Amino acid sequence: MIELLLFAAAGIILGIIAGIVPGLHVNTIALMMLGLAPALGLLPLAVAVIAMAISTTFFDFIPSTLLAAPDPATALSVLPGHRMLMEGCGLEAIYLAMLGGLCAMVFVALLFPLMLILIPAFYSLVQGYIAWLLIAMSAFCVLTEHGTKAKLWSCAVLFLSGGLGFLALNSYSFNDALFPMFTGLFGTSSLLFSLKQSGKIPAQNLKPNPPHKKLLLSGVFKGLFSGALVGTLPAMGAAQATMLTQQMTGSGAGKDKEYLISIGAINTIVALFSLVSLYTIAKARSGAAVVVGALLPGLGLPELLIMLGVALLATGISCLLLMRTARWFVRSMSGISYTAVSKSIIAFLVVLVFLLTGLPGLLLLGVSTAIGLLAPLSGTKRSTAMGCLMIPLIVFYIGL
Repeated sequence: MIELLLFAAAGIILGIIAGIVPGLHVNTIALMMLGLAPALGLLPLAVAVIAMAISTTFFDFIPSTLLAAPDPATALSVLPGHRMLMEGCGLEAIYLAMLGGLCAMVFVALLFPLMLILIPAFYSLVQGYIAWLLIAMSAFCVLTEHGTKAKLWSCAVLFLSGGLGFLALNSYSFNDALFPMFTGLFGTSSLLFSLKQSGKIPAQNLKPNPPHKKLLLSGVFKGLFSGALVGTLPAMGAAQATMLTQQMTGSGAGKDKEYLISIGAINTIVALFSLVSLYTIAKARSGAAVVVGALLPGLGLPELLIMLGVALLATGISCLLLMRTARWFVRSMSGISYTAVSKSIIAFLVVLVFLLTGLPGLLLLGVSTAIGLLAPLSGTKRSTAMGCLMIPLIVFYIGL
């Protein structure tokens, strides 16, 4: 037991690092850890992987909110979180996402026995209709725009980002196409568009206000619905669930709080559902679940219950550490020139993309940034740019 707790603690630490450092993905670390199995043991290493995967879902909101450096799971949180930062509520944005994840974990734990029954039934019902579900989600995103002109621009963003995603994800030139592509579509494009703002980052409220119970429950249940829907479907995950949630919640400053709660819930529930899917339908839905499946090929109910306990432990510790860490980051940014910060972050992201992906990554970053600017310039939803994943998936499932 002590050995498992130590490995869980190590996993939480690795998750914190992976969450805070842009470009360092939890899946990369999990695959590297797989090679340590002969020396460290199978179950302890699986415990560390799950603890890392869960803690990362909380800490990756720090760079996405403060640095506009997203990964696929948090890409659509960049604008709401950044908007709250400029209103002096950056810490509250992170707090709301944390609450969403915490509440989602509690609900999932309570509904755990029911999940073991419903997931296989749901998967068998929809597995033959994945392409049509993706097409429906994409069409819904476009058709909910107001006016013909907005719908046409939304179509343009959808297919341009989809074409870019298809080329990037099927090219051998990129060892990691997702980081530069999402950084451009949702990170640098947001920063460039907001450079027209002047002044300094306002003093931040370091005592976030708890959300109204109705708002909290609404955000959590929307996140639970979206996360459960896509968390068991092949090749779909937090990115698609986030896109679906934005359509249900709506966009704009008035919806930011509920939306951030939903995204926090989605990140956590998808991480956990991928593990439950591994047990119930023998399908891994995340890189971490793939590694756990490789470590524990005969994953049984006792091991699954241990993983659930580790997930709950990682959630509790991560929530306690997240607010302390986020408060330090937020306090450090207060009063700094916004333009200087934005330019510095853009430069940092460009250098990071170059170091991780080389010249091909820089080219992808530039093209994706240009496409990412189309949405705010045309007044359409940024979520349409999730076509970078949706279109390649549709092509794959149609069999073209």
